[in-house]
Order: sequence, then structure tokens, then C-alpha cells
Amino acid sequence: MVDQIAAAVLACAVLGLLVWRGFFTPPGSFGSWAMFSHISAYRARLRDSTDDAPISPWDYELRHDHFNSAAGLGSLVTYLEQERGRHVVGEGVVLLPFRYVKVAVRNGEVVRA
Repeated sequence: MVDQIAAAVLACAVLGLLVWRGFFTPPGSFGSWAMFSHISAYRARLRDSTDDAPISPWDYELRHDHFNSAAGLGSLVTYLEQERGRHVVGEGVVLLPFRYVKVAVRNGEVVRA
């Protein structure tokens, strides 16, 4: 009986250690949640600087692509400027694993705000 209790306590300790390492170690390290290490997304309020008309990214992005990066936002801004002739400005947030970064769109580029 004592051996079973000791084995259960040891198993819980190992499981607790792996969960702790998964949440508090950098992606790519042993025990980290590597499958979530590259997920990022952005939320942005964009508008055309010439007529101040709002621009919805969902009019130009894939409907099922909920996760995109700052580079994806930059590609969207470049596409709108070069292909659609829209001069985009705005502000937003890029969501990264365990943190977020405030960004702004100015002069056709995505920069930190």
C-alpha cells in the first residue's frame, strides 16, 4: 500500500514538473509546449489615409486564417498599397506567445508603437 502511494506521489510530482516546464520554459526547450510556440495573431484598426474610410482586414484575408503574424499584417499593408492603391494607416496589437506588442501602420510599414 505504501509503495502504491509513493508511486502515485512520484507520478504527480513528475507530471507537475512537466506542466510547470511547459508553461515557464522558452519554446523549443525540453518539456515546453512546442506546438503552440509559433502561434501569433494580430488585431488592427486600419483606415485609408486619403479619405479616412475604415479598412477591414477580413475583406482581404482568408476567412479561416485566424492566426497571422506581424509579417502577415505587413504583407496585407503592402498588398493594399501596391495592388489596390490604398494608403493604409492605423494601430493594433500583435499577439505572440505569452506577450503582445503594440504596433502602428505608418508610411506603408508596420512599426512598434
